[in-house]
Amino acid sequence: MTVGDQGLNSLDGGGLFPRLQERYGLRADPLDMETPFYPDASRHHALETLRHLCGFGDLALLLTGDPGAGKSRLLAELVRSESSRLEFHRLPTAALTSTQALARALLGIAHTGLKPGEGARDSVYGFFRWSESRARKGQRMVLLIDDADRAPAELVRLLLAAFTAADRSAAAVPVFSGSGQLIEMLGLSGSSDGVHQIHLRPLTREEVAAYLEPRIHRAGGDAKALLAPARLSQIHRLSQGSFSRLKRITPAVWLDMVSSGSNSERRRSFSMPLNLRWPALALVLLAGSWWLVSQQYDDSVAREQAVPEVETLRKSITIGPDNPQLEPENPVVEPVNVPSELTVEGPSPQSVPEPEPEPEPEPEPEPEPEPEPEPEPEPEPEPEPEPEPEPEPEPGFSPASPSHFVALDQVRARPGWTVQLIAGNREQTVLSLIDRYSSIPGIRYTRAERQGQDWFVGFYGDFASSDEARNAVEGLPQALQDQTPWLRRMRDF
Repeated sequence: MTVGDQGLNSLDGGGLFPRLQERYGLRADPLDMETPFYPDASRHHALETLRHLCGFGDLALLLTGDPGAGKSRLLAELVRSESSRLEFHRLPTAALTSTQALARALLGIAHTGLKPGEGARDSVYGFFRWSESRARKGQRMVLLIDDADRAPAELVRLLLAAFTAADRSAAAVPVFSGSGQLIEMLGLSGSSDGVHQIHLRPLTREEVAAYLEPRIHRAGGDAKALLAPARLSQIHRLSQGSFSRLKRITPAVWLDMVSSGSNSERRRSFSMPLNLRWPALALVLLAGSWWLVSQQYDDSVAREQAVPEVETLRKSITIGPDNPQLEPENPVVEPVNVPSELTVEGPSPQSVPEPEPEPEPEPEPEPEPEPEPEPEPEPEPEPEPEPEPEPEPEPGFSPASPSHFVALDQVRARPGWTVQLIAGNREQTVLSLIDRYSSIPGIRYTRAERQGQDWFVGFYGDFASSDEARNAVEGLPQALQDQTPWLRRMRDF
């Protein structure tokens, strides 16, 4: 990546935004907007999963992704949207230096101190047991541990062990955020039942467009010009699907301050060390001389084959008593008169006229049937009772896709497990996923209520155990597996 005379962070002339404002007439900076968070794609699904599991789940949560993937931004949006329902506490970096520091930080949240004879580890376990009472009073606690991969592994494992030892459905939910190394730090296997991982993969080209388009509209810009195919491809390639790089590189692309750099990179990739240039030149000259000699040889062979050899024809003439007269070289063959037509006596099969068929006698008219007596009128049938109307799935609600809808009481009556794929306040959000994966016949949805509003949940399958549901997830398309489906019981809907 190369920039013009001024860098990306140059403040000469007022910075980059005044230039964007002057060139495109923007009212605000699209990349400095906190809302909308993310209307589409996997980030919105990850936020909905965090909302569900923090409020109603019994699992510790792992939010993983590469640096710049948007983990801290996702946690900030979770706090902003759910602070009225959940009690969030962020553990600072200083609390993750030792067991004593962690115990002091947790006891400060509980507004209590160490009991006589109680160690630091016992205090950590006691905090999670104390947090169960907060959930019984109607507000569950959530511990946010950002950059947990930088903390000592023994402290992270201590937090997970203390949560697992408590009542997981009511204790404070730990949310660990960091890179993929967290799985090794926690000593987890692929089939751990007490932890749910949410992985943020890099943004695709379509997801970059979905992130920028609503912000451009709010800023008063032209999305077609700013998200032209060439610019969008350049933004996606240079940002590498990272939110932090996306915010840095996009203004420079819009101002045409970034060159592709493909030609210079191509020249660098094909550059050759100096000590190898002369041997390479010798090989090129040798190959050229060999080609020239082979061309001359092919031309000479072609000329020799072009001159045909003249065959010598020898004729012999016999003179003697057996052959007193020579036959002429070109004997004349008299034509044989062949009659053009053959005359056959007697009539031909085609010329014999066929005998005319004798006329068939006209059929005698059938006698008219005697009129039958009129039957007695049958009594009118009693009117059938009108069929009773089918019960609606839920009173006052008519699903847009009845073939995929299951009433909430029917879902909770099932004893098995299922795989939750998506959830949201709009029914169309679930129906869009069902239409996109119409080849999967087991996707259904139901309607519940959350904070006084409709809550539509899309789920897949009805399984006897969590292991069977987990095996079914491995058979789903990779795009659905990347959205970290949630294994849950039917009765918990």
